[in-house]
Amino acid sequence: MAHYMINHTQGAVTIQTLFMEPIKTTVQPNPFTLDAIDQQMDRIFLDSHFTESEILKKFLCFVVHETIAGRANCLKEYTIATNVLGKPSNFNPQENGIVRIHAGRLRRALSDYYHGKGADDPIVIDIPKGKYVAVFFDPAQQNVSPYHPGYVESTISSDAEISAFAIMPFICSRTGGPVQSFADGLCLQLCSSLASLHNMNVTAYHAVKSLASNDCDLKHLGATMGFSHVVTGGVQYSNDKIRVNVHIIECSSYKQIYSETYERRISSTNAFDIQDEICMQTIKKIEELRSKRRNIPMLSAI
Repeated sequence: MAHYMINHTQGAVTIQTLFMEPIKTTVQPNPFTLDAIDQQMDRIFLDSHFTESEILKKFLCFVVHETIAGRANCLKEYTIATNVLGKPSNFNPQENGIVRIHAGRLRRALSDYYHGKGADDPIVIDIPKGKYVAVFFDPAQQNVSPYHPGYVESTISSDAEISAFAIMPFICSRTGGPVQSFADGLCLQLCSSLASLHNMNVTAYHAVKSLASNDCDLKHLGATMGFSHVVTGGVQYSNDKIRVNVHIIECSSYKQIYSETYERRISSTNAFDIQDEICMQTIKKIEELRSKRRNIPMLSAI
């Protein structure tokens, strides 16, 4: 692993490598020199999104230089958290989504820049969703840059729009106690069941739970953490009967695409059975929705 020192010179940010291991990985061929990419970052850093945020500068510098150095395989949440954000060695990315939050901010800042001041720049730098590896584009090549108006990514599978999920905390009629425990257990079981599906990306439940109370806008939270749909709902309890409402919501449109209500008598001996039943039916419905999406023709570059 490499360790870095951030240097600031007349508003520019550079990263000096203090120590590195000879770890290499295969990445997209880079047609640009390191000097040309550093000059491009200097242009980007003059934009207001970056002049007002040292974190975004450090984040972009780190992923760009790690990618160029052939260590793209080391660009994980933990590495970024400890090298860029100053998090301690016991940082747990499954419980803390801070890296994904800043990655979302960085992608939006780059998008705003290239749709504005950087529209005519000679190099486009992008951090594709789902990873933290930098890619570099020549905007002179039509439909190559992700910020080109005619660009449509053709490598995404036809069911990709419904292959990134998060489980939002269920609203409980009683906070704390057995009802809250049942709801949290159901959410964890749903998360585990979803993660077992083929080509399914699932955001850790604890990470979502810690952020959901501060940011309840599904569109913003989904864009920040990288999921397109959520499973959520509510749990009510009265006189040994439990009612569970389950919803699947599309984050970009706030559209509720599935809803189901379960009413069961609950005891200390059948709580797991009820959770398993709800999980099985919900996963079955998600598979049906994905199957329908697979029939949609794939998009390609125009």
